[in-house]
Amino acid sequence: MYMEYAKFGNTGIEVSRLSLGCMDFPVRLEESEAKAVLDHAIDQGVNLLDTADTYGAGRAEEVLGRILKGKRDRVILATKFWAKMYDRPNGGGCSRVHILNAVEDSLRRLQTDWIDLYQLHHPDSATSAEETISTLDNLVRQGKIRYYGVSNHYAWQMAHMLGVSALHNWEPLVSVQCRYNIMDRVIENEIVPFAERFNIAVLTYGGLNGGILSGHYRSKDDKPIEGSRVARLKNYQAKLTDDAYDLLSRLDDMASKYGIGVNQLAIAWLISKRHVTTVLMGGSKPEHFTPIYDVFDLQISEEDLAQIDVWSERWRYMPFHNQRNTTGAGPALNWW
Repeated sequence: MYMEYAKFGNTGIEVSRLSLGCMDFPVRLEESEAKAVLDHAIDQGVNLLDTADTYGAGRAEEVLGRILKGKRDRVILATKFWAKMYDRPNGGGCSRVHILNAVEDSLRRLQTDWIDLYQLHHPDSATSAEETISTLDNLVRQGKIRYYGVSNHYAWQMAHMLGVSALHNWEPLVSVQCRYNIMDRVIENEIVPFAERFNIAVLTYGGLNGGILSGHYRSKDDKPIEGSRVARLKNYQAKLTDDAYDLLSRLDDMASKYGIGVNQLAIAWLISKRHVTTVLMGGSKPEHFTPIYDVFDLQISEEDLAQIDVWSERWRYMPFHNQRNTTGAGPALNWW
């Protein structure tokens, strides 16, 4: 068992290709369980932890701050802002007022003097990019954050932000976090080519599609696990179409050939994508994490990985038809 590391975009740091998503720490994992998950992750070589101020209304950051004591210098700590944390004007968004309040609150909850990666959780159309980026640039200069990135943004929004940064000689964004899995490949259309051209690090979440790719579902006879997203949320139930069951059955057969679970195969597929810098792991139980660490020891053939691409092509979604270039433009020099 070993861990792979990758250079984090245009920065000088390296991150583990598996990283730990901490959204479930305060809600579905007891603090003692969260500590066990964290300690095991670090022992396996994980060095990037991701959370957000809105997870558990701040409790995820608080739990992480407590259980990370004595290990802070071993990890790249990432969190996010944007969510409305207070029921008053300016209690959310990407304005200077909210960012300055939010970063101090996150630093306090995380019990740290700095945040390694500070991410815009969602776009804020009400605030200019100039206001947001100038504020983040100042936070980098003050040492309160090391880098900043975005989450759930379109490629054009990142392009706009890079242009504003270049125009004013401000620190540029270094990463994008987005949903990506075998059954949700939309980012391959524009975000991936954009990130490759400008060397933006790509963090992916939702690798098991809310448990649909866990290996539990093979046919309509497989009932949702109590308390799971599929059991609780209609939008996840709607994903279990006839085409989805056909894909899941094929994946189950392929996984059986290697003597592994569909969950391991799904993460191995993600790891095989060199445009993916790091895959965020999440889970509501400690045992959900353990099998994933074996993915680097798996010997999935290139032919089988390519076959998964063919089977899941319908989940890629091509945005328009009269576009012959499906791989994006060539590499660009750093122009900011």
